[in-house]
Amino acid sequence: MICMSNRLPAALLDRIHRRFPTVTDQLRFGSIAIDFTRVADPNRVLDEVAAEEDRREKSDGVRHQEPLHLPYWAEIWDSGGGIAQHLVDRWRTRLAGKSVLDLGFGQGLAGCVAAACGARVLFADLESPALLFARFNGSRISSRIRTRQLNWQTNRLGEMFDLIIGADILYERSQWTHLEPFWRAHLATGGTVVLGEPGRPTGDDFANWIKARGWALDIAVQPVSTRGKPIRVLEVYPQT
Repeated sequence: MICMSNRLPAALLDRIHRRFPTVTDQLRFGSIAIDFTRVADPNRVLDEVAAEEDRREKSDGVRHQEPLHLPYWAEIWDSGGGIAQHLVDRWRTRLAGKSVLDLGFGQGLAGCVAAACGARVLFADLESPALLFARFNGSRISSRIRTRQLNWQTNRLGEMFDLIIGADILYERSQWTHLEPFWRAHLATGGTVVLGEPGRPTGDDFANWIKARGWALDIAVQPVSTRGKPIRVLEVYPQT
């Protein structure tokens, strides 16, 4: 089991437990095993968000025009496990000392596995609770992890990465036109974007869309234990 220190960040866990009941599992990806803490009941988090929206409407009598802010981060998506296994199977010997950006990471599973393989990992997401979970989970594995609140539509980080990973971030077509320039702004020379995708029609369309914009694409299938159908893993990199 990977454990860089027995001094767990109790303050972070206390902050998490003020809002969320959790469970901790030991997850294994090949020879890599990590202790991973997650939201015990993602549906409860969704119910709380919906209830808060109802309270807002009742308090001001207005149905708000912006869409309901759904807590996608609270679910452990199959694509996260697929990327994690893919990193161990195909990238492990290349990750030591490399810089990795885990973008829109949920609770940090794939990035934690990258850190366990020796990478320096930055977790970047818009959601504060997701950042809190990633910071806690990552700190038990490595001192080489950071977190940053980020809106990829408008923000830039001012640094480059050898690997950018994203689990299930392609489902909304409207995001592609924001993600593609974000990747160009942050991918180091010779770097790769690794994306997990569960087989949605948008995933099929994305392949042609990204190639038309000057990127090369390799597609692998990655079996995962959480579902019968494998995850598609897309490795995207600028054409030379």
